[in-house]
Amino acid sequence: MLLPKEKTLICARCHEKLAVKRYVHHNIDEMVCAACFDRWSLQDVAADNLIQLESLRRGGKHDEALACVDAMLEAHRHLDHDGYLARTVAHERALTLFHAGRYAASERAYRAWAQLGFEDVSERWMNALGMAETLEALGRDREALTVLEDALGYEDAKYLPSVRSVLNELVRFSEKLALPVDPKWLEVAAALAERYGVEMPVRDSPGDAIRALEDAIGENATETLE
Repeated sequence: MLLPKEKTLICARCHEKLAVKRYVHHNIDEMVCAACFDRWSLQDVAADNLIQLESLRRGGKHDEALACVDAMLEAHRHLDHDGYLARTVAHERALTLFHAGRYAASERAYRAWAQLGFEDVSERWMNALGMAETLEALGRDREALTVLEDALGYEDAKYLPSVRSVLNELVRFSEKLALPVDPKWLEVAAALAERYGVEMPVRDSPGDAIRALEDAIGENATETLE
């Protein structure tokens, strides 16, 4: 009589590699591969440290926040197989330097983050928003607008809701510079409208249409909550 073979478990996170470790945290209890176990562990470390970082920034303790960021990377870099922690640290360093008013250093930090690459388009958009804000603080609004336009050239329907802030900032900088919004961005806006289930507004200018779309999305969200 043949005995049934032991069932092979595939990683519950990547769905590719063999599951070898049990990951238990909060409402998660899954068998995962070694790499995914380390990645989830790093995300927990980052989440815990981000609470402390935000507290330090709000208290104006920017040097302490930077030290915390560096310590987090140093202590856990051996688990960072896909660059997640390095990118997270780069983002937090750039953000902390901005809040400290060290805008030139913040710009360098945002560029350093970009050099590491982005896991997905939402990270790219987040980087662009931070860089634009930093360039604005440095009095370089035209460069900030270019950064936002470049970021909008990358699309991924999966992360479409994240593009709202980029579109709104694009309109704000365009108006600040007295420049028209390129009509091609209405395609992105139309996709966003469809995603949120609202009609794409028709206005005299692309900028006005995008602003009206933001109002429509906000109203739709309020109605849904009610």
